[in-house]
Amino acid sequence: MVSYTKKKNHRKALVIGVMAFVLAIIAAGTSYLLAPKEQSDTPVSTKNVTIPVISLPATEEKAKRPYQVEATIALDYYDGEESDIASMTKFEGTYRANQGIDYSFNNEEFDVLAIFSGEVVDVKDDPLFGHSCTIQSGDLKITYQSLKDVRFKVKDQVKQGDAISLASTNIYNKDLGNHVHIVTSINDKRMDPEDIYGKSLAELK
Repeated sequence: MVSYTKKKNHRKALVIGVMAFVLAIIAAGTSYLLAPKEQSDTPVSTKNVTIPVISLPATEEKAKRPYQVEATIALDYYDGEESDIASMTKFEGTYRANQGIDYSFNNEEFDVLAIFSGEVVDVKDDPLFGHSCTIQSGDLKITYQSLKDVRFKVKDQVKQGDAISLASTNIYNKDLGNHVHIVTSINDKRMDPEDIYGKSLAELK
């Protein structure tokens, strides 16, 4: 009887011990799950996150002079008013009002630059006025005459400041030597080229 009682108590103690161990594990797991988690320092991926992009308005072009040298006005635009600079051309014994402005630089050739970005709408080799190129920017058309050649063709896109050609000579204004003749018009209405510099196309309407 004594040996049987001891075996029975030993088995009971073993069962109680196992149950206590299992309960301890369950309690530990529950405490871990319920405990507040510290924030991870691992960076969050933005691979699938859409980030809004704010588009800033592009700066509108302002008319720039068609040269970088210190050119001067050799023949002014005729507006009917008196000026210290001649604005009439004598050709074959007849005086004619100047429809644009002629710029020269010590009778030297110089780069003729695009005043505005635009599309080439006309290229000519005129027997009197020499090579010419007309570039349209919105309602504004600018014709560059008395060029040595033309580096663009019709429908080409020209950026502001691109070199169109070199200033050269022509028969109509042969006394001016190397120069460029600039003609500007909005909706086919002529205007003084000197009035467009520093202005945007919107300001010229």
